[in-house]
Amino acid sequence: MKRILIGCLALMCVGGLATADAEITATVVAVSGRSAYLDVGRKAGVFQGARVKIRLKSGALVTATIADVSATNARAEFEEGTAMPAPEDQAEVEIEAPAPKPPVAAEGATAGAGQSGDAGAPGAAAGATGTDTARTVPEHPPWRQTLAPQSADAPLLAPAFGTRPEDRPVTIKGRSYSVLRAIRDQQNGNDYLYARTGLSLEMRNAFGDGGRLRFQGDTEHRSVRGPWDDESESRTRVQRFSYAWGLDRDAPFRGEVGRFFSAWLPELGIVDGGEAALRFENGVSIGAGAGYYPTTTEDLLGGDDYGFHVFADYQPEGDGRTFQGTIGFQQTFHEGEADRSLLVGRVTANPTDDIRLFGLAMVDLYGAEDTVETGSAELTQLQAQASFRFTPATGASVSLIHTSWPELKRDDYSFLPPEMIGNGYVDRVSAMFWTRLDKDWRLTARSHAWRDDTREGYGGELSLDWTLPTETASSLYGAVYYEDSAYTSGAGVRVQGHTNLGAFQLFLGYDGFAYNTDTVTGGPSDHLRHAVRGDLSWGEGQWFWDIDAAYTFGDDEESFALGVSVQYRF
Repeated sequence: MKRILIGCLALMCVGGLATADAEITATVVAVSGRSAYLDVGRKAGVFQGARVKIRLKSGALVTATIADVSATNARAEFEEGTAMPAPEDQAEVEIEAPAPKPPVAAEGATAGAGQSGDAGAPGAAAGATGTDTARTVPEHPPWRQTLAPQSADAPLLAPAFGTRPEDRPVTIKGRSYSVLRAIRDQQNGNDYLYARTGLSLEMRNAFGDGGRLRFQGDTEHRSVRGPWDDESESRTRVQRFSYAWGLDRDAPFRGEVGRFFSAWLPELGIVDGGEAALRFENGVSIGAGAGYYPTTTEDLLGGDDYGFHVFADYQPEGDGRTFQGTIGFQQTFHEGEADRSLLVGRVTANPTDDIRLFGLAMVDLYGAEDTVETGSAELTQLQAQASFRFTPATGASVSLIHTSWPELKRDDYSFLPPEMIGNGYVDRVSAMFWTRLDKDWRLTARSHAWRDDTREGYGGELSLDWTLPTETASSLYGAVYYEDSAYTSGAGVRVQGHTNLGAFQLFLGYDGFAYNTDTVTGGPSDHLRHAVRGDLSWGEGQWFWDIDAAYTFGDDEESFALGVSVQYRF
């Protein structure tokens, strides 16, 4: 129980929610490290810095930030300690709807001229008052670019001129946040406390070259007190600190230095070093990077694992059918000895508007110095997904994930059992079908099956979403599910409701799970767990607050949890 609560402690931090002008629906196609890949991109209106809300299969709502965007895909980054989604989870990306342009009356015309009795039409209100006040078009400032004289057969459309980086302003945006969570394990008499405060900052054009300076860091504290344990831990981490330039879409060169995730190979994880790429007009980019490759954020620009990576990327622009592909190679060294030789390949294809395909493969190469792996190559990571939309109201998706463990010298792999490296694997197949019964009702069915080298299991869920016909945005969600995992199997029911109360957003949920667990002695043990959760969030100006509470009770367990978070966006 203690280990479960400590693990949940870091995963249950949810920031405040903001209201967006518009949202677009997306699907998680793959998850790697602290990143999740979505099947929507720039063509759908997604932009870098947009917020993402993802409903996990557990019913919890987590948020992330769009870090990189291509024409049809986007990568969302999650903070440390946030529960990660799984492929096929549904996401809502917040985008800003374009503001309507106000009508401009011609010089000398009255505000109500031309209206035909529609009191709600632009200008009708002014006309109804009987005033003749005229609105004149303000004088345009002088043009900063002068076009050369054109011949009679020149094209009618004049060339567009972009603003040079040295003429752009310096922009700064980011957010500071603080989270506090307390858990009381009534059953075992333990108290857990988790606190985190951090800063995320992005500065554009700081040096007049159109570049981006990005920083993200936090301080974290954990403690547990009980009859048998009394310990605490604090740490400060720099999760990202980098400078990138050449970010304009047509820039022929892009580079980044510092601590960052590769824009082309984020599957490699954190890079403490540099990366550069040349972009060509045909959509091809070729580049390389080098530095340290830490697996945690504890050390900055240091450690025993360093190396380089190279890549080639094809990412066409335009509105036609897209095919994007990336291939890369990474070579690392551990304490001066050659370690990981890794091939990475990733493809995204949209043969039609209703079909989306995604694939990721990571292959480790081995040599004579490797003693556990007998082959010369091993597929250590495979993610594949296909999404289909049969009609505007019906769709489906299927996915496959394969994971195995490579033979490496780095510290976090050196203590793995040889049998896990040689024979260990996990395969998971998932499928989802959804249909809108009408504009307010949506039915979703999910199923999955998994297998590893010693066990296997399966599960499924049938859920129904109802958008209530109320003046404020409100919805109800209900689901029944079954899960057969490694040591636990059972069935459950989940009911949730969400509504807006003015500036407040309220969430209430209940989860009941009847399950049995194989005990150490070999006999099954039946349990019934109830979980009640509530969340209240609101915002005022640039400040956002969130308060959540949970009460879990049942056979041999009882706990209370209370969390508070506040963030300031600028």
